[in-house]
Amino acid sequence: MVQVAEVVVDVAARQLDRTLDYLVPPTCPYPVQPGQRVFVPLAQRYVLGYVWQVRHLTAAPDGLKPLAAVLDERPLLTAELLDLAAWLCERWLCTRREALQAMLPAAYRLEQTRQYRARAGAAGALNAALWQADAERVWQALQQGPLTFAQLLARYGPGAAPALEQLLAAGWAEEVWQGRDAVREKTVTWVEAAVAAEELAAAQAQRARRAPRQAALLAELLARGPALPVQALGVRASEPALKQLVAAGLVRLRAVAYERRAVVAAGPADVAPPLTTWQQRAVDQLLQSLAQRRFAEFVLHGVTGSGKTEVYLQTIARCLAEGGGALVLVPEIALTPQLVQRFIGRFGEQVAVLHSALSAGERRDEWLRVRRGQARVVVGARSAVFAPVQGLRLVIVDEEHEPTYKQADSPRYDARAVARWRMERAGGTLVYGSATPSLAAMGQVEQGRAHLLVLPQRANGRPLPPVQVVDMRAELRAGNRSLFSRAMAEGLAAAVAAGRQAILFLNRRGYAAFLICRHCGELLRCRHCDISLTLHRKDQRAWLQCHYCGSTAPAPAVCPACAEPALRPYGAGTQQVEQAVRERWPTWRVLRMDVDTTRRKGAHQALIEQFARGDADVLIGTQMVAKGLDFPNVVFVGVVSADTMLAVPDFQAAERTFNLLTQVAGRSGRADAPGQTVVQTYQPEHYAIQAAARHDYRAFYEQERKLRATFQYPPFCELAVFVAMHPHEHVAASAARRFERELRRRLTAAAATVWPAAPAGVGRVEDRYRYQVVVKYVQWTDVRTALRTAWDAVDERLRALGGTAVLDVGAARIG
Repeated sequence: MVQVAEVVVDVAARQLDRTLDYLVPPTCPYPVQPGQRVFVPLAQRYVLGYVWQVRHLTAAPDGLKPLAAVLDERPLLTAELLDLAAWLCERWLCTRREALQAMLPAAYRLEQTRQYRARAGAAGALNAALWQADAERVWQALQQGPLTFAQLLARYGPGAAPALEQLLAAGWAEEVWQGRDAVREKTVTWVEAAVAAEELAAAQAQRARRAPRQAALLAELLARGPALPVQALGVRASEPALKQLVAAGLVRLRAVAYERRAVVAAGPADVAPPLTTWQQRAVDQLLQSLAQRRFAEFVLHGVTGSGKTEVYLQTIARCLAEGGGALVLVPEIALTPQLVQRFIGRFGEQVAVLHSALSAGERRDEWLRVRRGQARVVVGARSAVFAPVQGLRLVIVDEEHEPTYKQADSPRYDARAVARWRMERAGGTLVYGSATPSLAAMGQVEQGRAHLLVLPQRANGRPLPPVQVVDMRAELRAGNRSLFSRAMAEGLAAAVAAGRQAILFLNRRGYAAFLICRHCGELLRCRHCDISLTLHRKDQRAWLQCHYCGSTAPAPAVCPACAEPALRPYGAGTQQVEQAVRERWPTWRVLRMDVDTTRRKGAHQALIEQFARGDADVLIGTQMVAKGLDFPNVVFVGVVSADTMLAVPDFQAAERTFNLLTQVAGRSGRADAPGQTVVQTYQPEHYAIQAAARHDYRAFYEQERKLRATFQYPPFCELAVFVAMHPHEHVAASAARRFERELRRRLTAAAATVWPAAPAGVGRVEDRYRYQVVVKYVQWTDVRTALRTAWDAVDERLRALGGTAVLDVGAARIG
């Protein structure tokens, strides 16, 4: 009986999106199982692979190559995750490699090195007359163990190259590939006593004069030992005095695994508070669902400050008490530090945090804690949906309306759909929480597929803050040309004068959206993209930056087209708001939170802590300040411009505007003092703004639902968006048109609506033209085969011409 492993190789080529058979050698150190990583030969090299299946045969097929190495003692990927990978391939049309890579931390990818060694069976001395002068030395070195070419050059100089070439040609040496994890287990060196304390004390006394450094180390070990990290002794493992103590047999060194942990300031340990009536009803229904051990889906619709997090915490506590595991997804971990602190404060070491801001080592070690069952609660962003939580019975998707749950790169999965798949398979409970549930989530409720839980009141019993909508057209007519309406300026001043805090929200970073010449109308655009450049300023420096490709250029003093000094900035950004606040109220303490101020690791958390301590009067920011934050001292929120979100050419623009306005308004008045919100806009009559001002989710939902149904947009259909990209416009356009033709040949009008090939919303990015085809459909199974066939046909040809193609299934936006 022999074993054959079906392996998915870690190679990007789409023609290798299948399993390859390899013989399992009887000398494998571990039993070979699905989910393990292996090192396998492929053509003239060795690559990483993942065992997909293992077959048992009576005889080995001819020509099968054996596995070169089995890298894991136990499978990293569970049977559930392998099944999930297969589903991802079917649902999102990704490759097996892409699906598997999405599930594992990047630390588990291999670093490969090419080495040379003496060929087995080759022995004896070389004939000096027939060989290069250095061949004998190189040959002897290779007999001691494998060496890289760089190591041979370092030892023997330029003569190593012809010597190695001759040894390889004659068959005396061979090339081998070695692979090791990109990030490995971290260890720290400990020193411990190797003899009894009495003997150690005697040795310390003997060395007091003749070897004072050794005596000092022994005294420290006697006082604080019997084992200490070498670093605690203030020395390195290579310290001569320490090496001498090891040689004398008095101490020994050992490597101890060191767990890299995410740096999250834990909140104080807390006790579950009494629940409101509405919270108790929600918890009771969720606990009943957990007890039934059958798949159930819930939409938890709670206004801002209604205590959704406490509902999560108490439901998770019961899940843990019954031996289950829980997964909590948040839109962006950087936006919800206070949420993470509460979970750690409640559940301590049982919580693992997974997100892309962790270092590769931190992410590896946190993931391993989950895989080993040491952490049974995972809090993380989108990719945490693949966490190997043992006994997973509860998944909570917080702020489920957020578009960030849709992955932008392949595999282009939706974390909400993946969560549903995992809970359906496990017979678990799935909870979508939001103050503004998405149309898709509420559609599930209307169709009877999900249960609605409501939290209509704030947990502290206070009312939602009143929202005043200011018509900026009227402000202009009254002669006010500043960024701040009279109502906003008065609200800000009153809050700060009372010793309170305020938040100003604008969903546009930088200083200004663009520069335009008021003499000739020239708009300064990116040379590489079809988009205007954003103006940034810092201190006395001003520059233009493209927010698509990242290219920068100094801001010119005169127009490059007409040479007139008539360039003016339009469309305020957060930098301009900060400048305006500082100029108008110079004594105020101001913080700004956007991508530009939070690039450094830990900067976001530091700003939040600074504002929470009361070290600033006003916090200015983009959507980072709109959700997931609880500042009891904030009594005023100002939305500088609601129009920036409505102006986005996106069928979801109104929904995202309503969501953000509702969320940011909910940051004020969360404690004892009443709050106030002012929204500035040039479209005060827009239904999204009016509904947000009244905190009227139902009115907005009914209006938006009616519009989506009329024009057949999600959730009344699903979108697939194909984009062809190439440096030459005609090639990109031709590829998109071919994709359209292939689809029309295979799909009926009843199955799907195919839009004609056209330039994408941003027609050129990074010097590559972009053409797209949009497909609308209701049933994925009606279009899956046609989409896959058309994509494969176009993608292969386009890649051969130096272009790329993307197919986004279940697309969240067009263009």
